[in-house]
Amino acid sequence: MVRWRLIIDPRLTGPENMAVDEAVLRVAESSSAVMPTLRVYGWRAPAVSIGYLQKAATFAPSGLPVVRRITGGRAVLHDNELTYSIVAGTEDEPFSGGITAAYSFISRSIIGALNEAGVKAEFSKGSSAGAGKDACFYTPSRYEVLVDGRKLVGSSQRRFKKSFLQHGSILLGIDKGMNSLVFGPDVIGRMASLDEFSPVGETEFRDLFIRSMARGLGADFTVSGLSETEARLKAELKRTRYEDSGWNISGAQERCAAAV
Repeated sequence: MVRWRLIIDPRLTGPENMAVDEAVLRVAESSSAVMPTLRVYGWRAPAVSIGYLQKAATFAPSGLPVVRRITGGRAVLHDNELTYSIVAGTEDEPFSGGITAAYSFISRSIIGALNEAGVKAEFSKGSSAGAGKDACFYTPSRYEVLVDGRKLVGSSQRRFKKSFLQHGSILLGIDKGMNSLVFGPDVIGRMASLDEFSPVGETEFRDLFIRSMARGLGADFTVSGLSETEARLKAELKRTRYEDSGWNISGAQERCAAAV
């Protein structure tokens, strides 16, 4: 068993959530003494997160807050979901095989939790259909999680030299009207959610997810919060990046991160 840190956060704003994930990644990259981290969290109010290179103007008509992720991929409407993030070393087992290995091991653990909740989930083999769409949940990539051919989990990743961040959304329910407003009605038939297939609620599923992650990753979790260094960096990133329209809307070039 490998010692991991487990952070269980309350529902936070989009800027807070993205600042925490990036702060944990930046500190892990700068230090060899940081434990790998699993974080589970939610969103205080509906918000749209967009990929690092996406254009934000597409989503302005929705009127929802937009936050730009440090990771790539396409837009996600965050609402009724369990969100997770993992920060670990790029050479740590079982992630040393690169981005595909990380996706497959993490998705396998998510599938394990869904199976325990009574949901018959499976791996996606990947698809190029709909590749030009703006919505993450429109098209599955390889090793993402499907139920009845529809995408239930959307994830994205950013890799640095020594560490990587993967975070993703596990849909507990779908607000069809809101998703149609943001992405158009075509996306609804491509999405799946936990409440369609299982009576398991959010807290129970979160516990199933954590246990499945522990088994799948060989992790011995210690519940903790951010370090002082991470908390300072999170506050700086929140103020100078994730609450700044130059980052979220204008797509400004990535500025140097605050000093750790």
